[in-house]
Amino acid sequence: MSDHIHTIPVLDALREPQGCAFCAMKEKLENDAVQFMMGPSYMEDDVRMETNRVGFCKRHMEAMYSHQNRLGLGLMLHTYMQQLNKDIGNITEGRVPVSFFAKDQSGTLSKIKNHLEKNKNSCYVCRKVEKTFGRYIDTFFYLWSKGGDEAKLISSQKGYCLPHFVELLSAAENLSRGKREKFLNEILPSWQRLFTETEEDLDWFVQKFDHRNADEPWKNSKDALPRTIALLGGRK
Repeated sequence: MSDHIHTIPVLDALREPQGCAFCAMKEKLENDAVQFMMGPSYMEDDVRMETNRVGFCKRHMEAMYSHQNRLGLGLMLHTYMQQLNKDIGNITEGRVPVSFFAKDQSGTLSKIKNHLEKNKNSCYVCRKVEKTFGRYIDTFFYLWSKGGDEAKLISSQKGYCLPHFVELLSAAENLSRGKREKFLNEILPSWQRLFTETEEDLDWFVQKFDHRNADEPWKNSKDALPRTIALLGGRK
């Protein structure tokens, strides 16, 4: 099996023995993106212009805060807030309406709401991660379509979390009909087995709380709850 620069991250995750390979890929992408932001990149004009425009989500602000580069994060958030304040000023033309409860002929309230709504759902790190993650999905299908050891590695996967399984099914819709059916026949049974096994372990986990089962062995159910959460929502 030959590794190339564009296939290494995907193959490394597929070789990981535990959990959803795509969760592992995304975790690494997020960690790398946060490291990138907390390095000297925040002083680069093109990066700063983009972070001023799109901002950050709560989760990634907290991740950057945990890296202890408080000055770098402070500078980025400060200029972002300056830009956001400037944008609102441009919408209101420097005047705050006397009352938003009065009829707003200019649509100022809607313009402010729409602008803030757009920023509320925007994040530089999320965009950076998703852009590369999309290429990982493409690489995954490239490796599968090649056949050989790469395809065998993919077929040997125990399963994927529900969100990433849906992404794979969505991407598979772009395959030809024959390849789409072949892919579904290879990937669906293992995912169903994983889902069924997890559901059965969770069932026994719940039954163990019945006093009649207090002396029964836990079997494989002690960690059924976190495994279920990881399966349904992804590792995070």
